[in-house]
Formats: sequence, structure tokens, C-alpha cells
Amino acid sequence: MDNAEPLLEDEDLISKAAATLPADLEGLCIARFDELVATGQLIYEDSTAENVEDQGFRFNFRFVPHLQRKPILPADAPQRKTGKGHNPFLDPTPSEVLSSVGQTHRLLINKFSVYRPSLLLITREFAPQKDGLDRTDLAAAWTVLRHFKQPYMMIYNCGFESGSSQGHKHMQMWPYPDEKELGFELFPSKADSEVYVSNDIANVPHKHFALRLSKDVDLEGLVETYDRLLQGVRQSHRAFGGGKDYNVILVKDWMCMIPRRHSGLDRGAGANSASAIGLVWIQNDEEKKAWTSEGPAEYLRYVGIPR
Repeated sequence: MDNAEPLLEDEDLISKAAATLPADLEGLCIARFDELVATGQLIYEDSTAENVEDQGFRFNFRFVPHLQRKPILPADAPQRKTGKGHNPFLDPTPSEVLSSVGQTHRLLINKFSVYRPSLLLITREFAPQKDGLDRTDLAAAWTVLRHFKQPYMMIYNCGFESGSSQGHKHMQMWPYPDEKELGFELFPSKADSEVYVSNDIANVPHKHFALRLSKDVDLEGLVETYDRLLQGVRQSHRAFGGGKDYNVILVKDWMCMIPRRHSGLDRGAGANSASAIGLVWIQNDEEKKAWTSEGPAEYLRYVGIPR
């Protein structure tokens, strides 16, 4: 695991993080989200979506023009290395802070939201977004995922080319989509083994690595899963000539990683972890053209590593 530092015993990490969360965290998230929308402190609008199938892979294109107001730090911005200068996560707006998560993290409302609610899990102290998730990050994410009654999804965009907009380490969370309403099953859900990494799921155009999680998985199991999937990512980068960035998607049932080569911004449409599993956020017609001019499956091959 990148930069893994077992500062505390695993059970202490989990139990201490859980002890800092409000009992009705889900209710608080919804209530605060709605309050910030009503008072104009949160940039969120209802969005429309359409499903597209290309080369057997299913996409959900969601039109979210309000994301055009979301700032994206350039790859060479000093803040990505130092956290100094304008950093919205070092001193977050109090109304956006929902809870501490242990000693190392905070849970915030995401000011630029696609889903209701959209959340950010950030490190209290600056850590660069190009670093992988360490033990404390996984403990914080798992604590929040387990605390919610409704299934939630966590994504992490590791590095600029993975689709990250800010340089301060942050994970994103939102309710897991109802796959009946979505119209298809997200491909990591098809990973059927807790032992053997799934890396050849049918019709997925880009390199991917997924493992199912046991119902009683502990932090050590999460760390081992992360490390195994990261090995596949690193091997793919080496075989394809380089690269370091990747996407992480975590739910209570599985973990998935996707190696990345390009953010997509150079071709007109950025792609994050959600995009890499088929949940594509489109800001305008130009971005849709970037995705569809050669076909969205080809776009995933470009931003990731082709199968």
C-alpha cells in the first residue's frame, strides 16, 4: 500500500472513528444537504440522464451543467504538492462540515454535488491527492460506509490523470445507484470471487481489477485487498510504458481499481472514477461530443489502458 503507516491498531482505528460519528449521520447528511441547497451555499441542480450502450458496455450519461462552476487545479499547480495557497479543505466552511471521522479525517458536504447527498471525506492535515490510500484512509471510509444503513459508494481519484480536481487528499461518497432504476449492473458488481482478482469482466473495454469483500472483512482484509488490486494496476502501467494514476471504487460488497493514463481534459472531457465504471457526468454538448465522437468505449480505452 502506498504510504501506509499503521499509526494505531486496526480495531482502534475503526472503533475510534465510529465513536466520533453522530448516530443518525444519514439523516444529518440529507438535512444539511437540503439546507445548503435552499440557502444557495451548495451548487446542485436536478439533472437528467440517458443510457448508452457501446461495444457491449453500458453507460449512464448524466447532464450536470452546474459542474462547469467547479474549479480544477492544473496538474502543475503548486497546491497539489504543498497544499499551500487556496486550499478549501484545510479550513473548510463550518456549515459544510458534518462530522469528524476519528482523529485523521472530516466528513463534509460536497459543494459541487451530482447526487443527493454528495459527500467528501478529507484528511485533516494536508496529504497529496497523488498518494494512494493508507490504512487510516481506508479505516475512515469503511467506518462511514458501515455506519450508513443505505448502501453508499466511495471513489478516490489518485493523481491528476485519474480525474482529481483538487490536490488535497479527498474521497467522494454518495448513495449507491439503484441498479433497477439505473437500467444495468455496474461491472465491478460482477466480480464473483473473494480470492481471485476479476480482470476480464465481459465487455469492459479498459483494464480493471476487482475483488468481492467478505461480509466480515476487517481493516486488515481491506488493506490486503487494496494491495492486491494495486499490484495489477502497477503491472498494467509498466506493461503499457508508464503511468502512476488510478481510480479506486469501494462499496461494502467489493473494491475495484482502474489504471489511468489520461484525465481526458486534453480531449475535452474529464473522466473520474465514476466515469471509469460507466457513470459519466457531462457538463455541456462539447463534452458529450468528446465522449461519443469515436464512441464512449474508445474514450475509456484512451483515459485508461485498453484491454
